[in-house]
Amino acid sequence: MNEKLLKKIILSEGMFVPLIFTKKQLSVIQKYSDGKKLSNADKKALYTSIKKKLEALDLFSREQENKDYFISGSDKMIISRIKEAKSIIDQYSGKYEKVFVSGSFLFSKDFNDIDIFIIWKRGYKEEYEEKKHSIFLTEKKLAEPIFQSASLISVSNFILTKKIRRQKPKLYELMSLYHEAIIEKIRNDKKLEATRKLVFTHYLFCKNNLLSGKELSALSKSITVNHLNFIMKEACIKIFSQTYLYVQIHEYIKTLSESIKNIQPNNHLLIFKQTYEELIYGKQRSKTENN
Repeated sequence: MNEKLLKKIILSEGMFVPLIFTKKQLSVIQKYSDGKKLSNADKKALYTSIKKKLEALDLFSREQENKDYFISGSDKMIISRIKEAKSIIDQYSGKYEKVFVSGSFLFSKDFNDIDIFIIWKRGYKEEYEEKKHSIFLTEKKLAEPIFQSASLISVSNFILTKKIRRQKPKLYELMSLYHEAIIEKIRNDKKLEATRKLVFTHYLFCKNNLLSGKELSALSKSITVNHLNFIMKEACIKIFSQTYLYVQIHEYIKTLSESIKNIQPNNHLLIFKQTYEELIYGKQRSKTENN
């Protein structure tokens, strides 16, 4: 018999008596575990009803110990965090069938919260509880690039499908990200949300490369203003036609020119204007326009 299981039952009497074993049956288990001589009545009880219950508990215990976990990007993880992630999954898997843990918790010494993704049938929502950030989403939404990115470094209790559903951003969305990213860099912000999104979009559409959270974090921290200007122009050229860009941005440059005259400081506006002029007029002509 499984000695380890017997000791667990004896040490956790309140969990098993009287729901699974009677006090008399526990006494027999104790005697057997201690190597004491069993009476005929003890032996009969042990090898009939007690043994069957022990076999069932042993099977369940082994299933729990051998529970399947699926790990992606283990070479990029802090080893001790893998065990913690499995423990978190166990806490949620009783209520939710499909769960995975991802984010900087797995690969960075310092992290803000633990991202816990829970797959359910409909809707999307996020919840925060102390250090835990729970994201509830459907299988369909899991195909979005940002969630596929999260799955690249993750611990899950199910096989994560590798299927990306891409949707090109609108020009105004890309411009807004670019503006915020430039301001983040000028201010030396610690949180680089817009920068991360712009870099992520550029790699996805220009390089056909889905960045992991760890790669994205490193690139966002090291990227310069000049490089942001470059990736903005490259992303626009890749995603939109030159004619569309000219029509949409031509008038906006005039608005920027007026804002530059009236707003101080205007360093960020000067950067925007030069980038957009180079985008629709070309680098050489942009220099002529500014002279």
